Parts: sequence; structure tokens; C-alpha cells
Amino acid sequence: MNKTLKAALLTLGGLLALVAAGITYLLFGFDPNDVKPLAIARVQQDYHRTLAIPGRIELSIWPVLGVKLGAVSLSERDNSQAEFASIKGAQVGLALWPLLTQRQLQVNHVVLDGLQAQVVRGADGKLSIADLLAKPPPQDAPAGSEKPAADKGSAKADAGAPLSLDIAGVAITDAKLVWDDREAPRRVTLSKARVELGRFAPGVTTPITLAAHVDATAPKAAVDIKLDGTLALGPAEGDVTLAGLKLDIGAQVDGQVMSVKLAGTLQGQTAAQRWAFEGLKLDASLPGPGGKPMALEAQGAISVALAGKGRVDAQLAGRFDDSQFKTRLSLPRLAPIAYVFDAEVDKLDLDRYIAKAPTGAAKPAATAASGPEPQIDLSALRELDASGQLRIGALQLMNLKLAQVNVGLKAAGGQVNIAPIAAKLYEGSISGSASVSATSPPRVALQQELAAISIAPLLTDLAQVDRLAGHGNVSLDVSTSGATVSAMTKALAGRAKVALRDGAVKGINIAQAIRRAKAQVSGVGAGGDGKGTAATSEATDFSEMSASFVISQGVAHSDDLDAKTPLMRIGGSGDIDLGGSRLDYLVKATVVATLEGQGGADLQALRGQTIPVRLSGPLNAIGWKIDVGAMAKEKLGNKIETRREEIKQDAKDKVKEKLKGLLGR
Repeated sequence: MNKTLKAALLTLGGLLALVAAGITYLLFGFDPNDVKPLAIARVQQDYHRTLAIPGRIELSIWPVLGVKLGAVSLSERDNSQAEFASIKGAQVGLALWPLLTQRQLQVNHVVLDGLQAQVVRGADGKLSIADLLAKPPPQDAPAGSEKPAADKGSAKADAGAPLSLDIAGVAITDAKLVWDDREAPRRVTLSKARVELGRFAPGVTTPITLAAHVDATAPKAAVDIKLDGTLALGPAEGDVTLAGLKLDIGAQVDGQVMSVKLAGTLQGQTAAQRWAFEGLKLDASLPGPGGKPMALEAQGAISVALAGKGRVDAQLAGRFDDSQFKTRLSLPRLAPIAYVFDAEVDKLDLDRYIAKAPTGAAKPAATAASGPEPQIDLSALRELDASGQLRIGALQLMNLKLAQVNVGLKAAGGQVNIAPIAAKLYEGSISGSASVSATSPPRVALQQELAAISIAPLLTDLAQVDRLAGHGNVSLDVSTSGATVSAMTKALAGRAKVALRDGAVKGINIAQAIRRAKAQVSGVGAGGDGKGTAATSEATDFSEMSASFVISQGVAHSDDLDAKTPLMRIGGSGDIDLGGSRLDYLVKATVVATLEGQGGADLQALRGQTIPVRLSGPLNAIGWKIDVGAMAKEKLGNKIETRREEIKQDAKDKVKEKLKGLLGR
């Protein structure tokens, strides 16, 4: 026993002596600064960059294996004068005893101060760090050396329990990173960056703090970021939880001030590439129309999976400006990306967010000096894969006011189909569909049925046109294609139909115009020259009116106008040039045979007569003209016919008198 104990003590003593000798060598015989020239030469040889370590490297051995550096810098490739990255100082320490006895990698505080780096993407798209991202050059083996055979003992050691990571803390201070994109061009600078992390180990919850300032061009922006929370690892390997997350962002973008606050819990499974954001709370203030800020508040959850083709699912509800919303959004795949959504909004005024020209601003003249008309570019739709449903309780768009809006969308392969399109509007309803094709040139089709609508407020709100009033139905089935808006208007084709009741056509009072023309023909009263320009103060009332249109090359042709007024029956035919915004239409007004009680005594002489009225000119200033000559000719013909009938009747009366005398009666 004594021999055994003695041998053990001798062995232990030998080991301790060996360890002491090793430590003594590291402390007094090894100088890490001797390695600096080798490292500098190797970096120059492999990467053509200049590594500068002007200060001394300090090394500690026990109980912590530690390294402390002063200033270090690395140049750009092939340019020793241009600095790529630098630090003011760094420090890291590693506990030896836990590593030797427990296979635990226990790191003391890691400190990195004054990190600065700049990455440039050139106009040709190449990165200034492309050489650093490439596979490292192979290390040169000493001449005559051979690859050592695998040692069974070391293999067993490698097969043992994995190292356990335990970091006492991390501190990154005063960091500055620059992204200089000369291809865009754009420059983004992250400065005053600070990261503080407590003990980082499995099963340990530690506080984390991050802060930074970001400046950017294109768009010009200044952003302050601050993040606080607690970080926990495990229990499974790769599991990370960031709880109590509070992210504050304050920004000024192109002169517009905004702020975002985000809170919740982020859980990640890095091995499975899954993340979930639970208990999400978003509170933001965004720039609004007229400089008034808009509030965005939302609550919900988001999950992200990156494995395979990837997937994102989100469920959010909250308030945006004056609108309450709830939505489900899914990205069933991320490569290529696809969207599925179902959204509901109580009310939405889109006109609030559409930029309007200043009051009184002059519109640019449509001349060659103003440049070519902008091209319609729908190429982005070729990559769009989306389907979903949108419901809005009350909607205002382009000054149109709609309610109970229900819109479905499906987009794939450059074809966007919007169906159904259903809503209540202006005392009636609308139903139909629309489609957009990202062809070359783009193509648009629209099918709509408007039932029991009040046409006057609709036209006033939509186009600021006050020309037509009444209640009834309108149907549209049109399509077009073109590279510009004007080209699309001129290529419009399809059919349209309108049927209204109890309304009026504003701009001309046909009955009054005919009265004046009649006075001119008769040579009595003030009369008139039988022509004029449409004025909103005049109107032709109707009890019923219908017309259908065949549209081709932007021109709508109609030949079946049928309108009824108390004094006349109106027909007609002609064209509406939508591309040129002009009208050329011949209205034929026939005075009704029975005028009693209609207030048309002054038209008594025109009973049954058809009077042509020509409407022509630009839609914003339609001119009208009555064919006074035809009216006079018809009036003269009527007088001759009347006199002929009178002569015939007189002759008949005289013959009857003579017959009476001959017969003695």
C-alpha cells in the first residue's frame, strides 16, 4: 500500500511539475508579440492586405488564459493606405480549470471597443470584402511532413461530451459600420453602436441591451434604435428566447418624423430554423397627410419557418389612423414568395393618403416640351402570386363613397383577377369583376353592373361632372390595352348600357330651345338663332331614358336613344369620343300629339313634328344647334298641306250644297 501511495504521489508530483514547467514557459519563455510579424506576413501573403498591430499583446495564464490587445487595423485589398477595419482595443479571457476538468468553455467578459469597418459595393456590383468571404487559402505544410494518422485515443476524446459554452458577459462599445453602395447609389452608416450582454449560458436568463444611430441617404434618414430584453438559451440545443422585448425606433425620413415601439416575446429554434413572435404589441406614429401624424396600434402573433421553401404566418388586429382592422396573412412559401390574406376594415378613406396638387396650382400643358407621357409598367405583377379577400365597411376612393365592400383577388403569372367586386353605393349596388394582364402592352378588362343607383352624385363625386341625373341601371363590359393611359383610352372597346328614370340631362332645355327656334321661324317674339353652348342652369327632364353603346377604338357609338318627357319623345344616334373627350350626337325630338295639361300650348303648332338637334364639341363645353331651316321648311310644308286640306274640304262642302239643291233637299 505504501509503495502504491508513494508511486501515486510521485506521479502526481511529476504532473504538477510538468504543468508548472508549462506555465513557467508561457509566462517567461513565450512572448505572443513574437507571433505578430508572422500574422502580418501571412495576411499580406494570403489577402494582399496590411495588418497593423502597433501596441503590445498582453497574455495572462492562470487562472484565466487571457489576451488583451490595443489598437489593430486592417487595410483594403492592394491598398495599404485605405483602412477597411480597425479596433481601439479588445480583451477576452478563458478559464482553464473548467475546460480541463469539465469540458466547459468558460469565457470571461469579452470586450471590443471602437470597432470600425466599411464595406463597399462598387458600381460593378463587386464587394470590397469578396476576398475575405471566399474560402481561406490552404495552410502551407512544412516540407517533408506527412498527414498524421488518426489517433484512436484522440478519436475517443473527440467523441466525448460536447463543450459547454458559458460566457460571463459581452460588451461592444462605440462601434461604427458603413455600407457604401455605389451601385444604387446609397450610403448607410451605423454609429455609436453599443451591445451589452450578461452571462450567456444554457439555462441562464441574462439581460441584453442594444443601442445605435443610423444615417442613410436615398432616402435621407436618421434613425435611433434601442433594444432591451432578457435572453435565455435552452433547454434544447439551439433554442433561444428573447423575453420582455422592448424595441424603440425614432426616425426622420426625408423630413418626416416617425416612431415605432415593439414589444413581445421572440422564441427561436435555430436548428429547425423556426421563430415565433408571441404577444406582439406594436405602437407607431407615422407621417400623415397635411403633416398630421397617424397612429398605428396592433396586437397579434407572427411565426416564421425558413426550412425548405419557408413559411410566414401572421395574425394582427388593431387600429390604423381612423380605421379598425383585423387580418390574417400567410406566406405559404418564400421562394418564390406567395401571399394569402383575409382582411377586414371597418372604414377606410384612401383619399386621405393620396397626394393632391396644391389649390390653384397650374396644370402642366400637354405639349412636347413637357416630355413624353409616362409608360405604364406592370412588370412587377409577373412575379406576384397572391390570393385573398378584403372586406371594408365604408370606403372612400377617388371621392367615391362605397359601403359593404367585398373584393376578392387572385394573381399569378402576370394575370391579376379581381372578383368579386361588390359594394353598396349611391342608393344602389355594384357587382362585377376586373382583370389586369402584365402583357406588353398591358391589358385591362372590366365588367360591372350598377343597379338602382342615383347617377348624379356618382358622376359628381367620381368625375366632377354634373350633366346627368336619375335613378336606374348601368352596365359595362369593356377592355383595353396600351403602354400609356391615353393609349388605353383610345383603344377602349366593348359595350355599355344605361337605363334611367325620373331624371334630367343638364346643359340644354330642348323644349325651351325649340320654342325659341319656333319664335324665330314664326317671326314673333325674341326668338333666337337656334344654337348655343350647354349650361348647367338648363336641363331636359325625362321620365324614362335608355341607350346602349358599342365602343371601338375609344369611341362609343349609340343609335337607340329613347327618352320620354312630358312634351316630347326623344331619339337619336351619334358618337362619344372618349379618347378625344368630344361628342357628336344628333338628337331627334318629336313633339307629342297631345299637349293638353302639359304646359306646351306654345308648341301646339309643332305637334307630331320631329326637330333635329345637333350636339357637338368638347365634353366640358358641348354646343347645340337646332336645324331652323328644316323646321321652317317643315312648317311651310305643313301650311301648304293644311291649305290643301282646307281647299279640298271647301270643294266637298260646295258639292254637297249643289247636290242638295238638285235633289230638292
